[in-house]
Amino acid sequence: MTNANQSLQNYLDEQEQVEREAFTIQDDQAANWALRKIGQMQKQIEDNNALAVAEIDKIEAWNKQENQKSQDGIDYFQGLLSYYALKKKEEDPKFKTLKLPNGKLSFRKQQPKWNYDDEAVVQALKQAKLDDFIQVKESPKKADIKKAFSVAGDKVVNPDTGEIVEGITVEEREDKFGVTVDE
Repeated sequence: MTNANQSLQNYLDEQEQVEREAFTIQDDQAANWALRKIGQMQKQIEDNNALAVAEIDKIEAWNKQENQKSQDGIDYFQGLLSYYALKKKEEDPKFKTLKLPNGKLSFRKQQPKWNYDDEAVVQALKQAKLDDFIQVKESPKKADIKKAFSVAGDKVVNPDTGEIVEGITVEEREDKFGVTVDE
């Protein structure tokens, strides 16, 4: 509300000799004054809400910016810790975990990742008459394939026939590095 508008409202209040304490509405003039006060308060609520939204947007932008700075710092220190842990692993190939007062550095073995070309696998399984490994929607039954077939290098082989199952490559992965911070 501008100063001029506030001044006008104060003047009108004085002219109507209306006080908030022990106020009762007994005529049209007092009713009109009460309606004007409600309008002012509703406008104040709208102004407050607009200000809050603007401030919330600023705070959320600030929060995002500050969190990104912190995440950049976390990424930086995790990179340094990863390099340090890799050096320790080079020195001692059996190195898995380093426990420290504020957390631990660790390497965890990961299972090989199987990359499937579903269409090629389905075709290969059909040609080999291995329909039991094909789901009705014609996608390979990956869990069953992993159990039933062998891995040779980066290829999957049918142990009964020695044939390579087309469409699957097996990718060996390095140990996964993790950082755990104690609370």
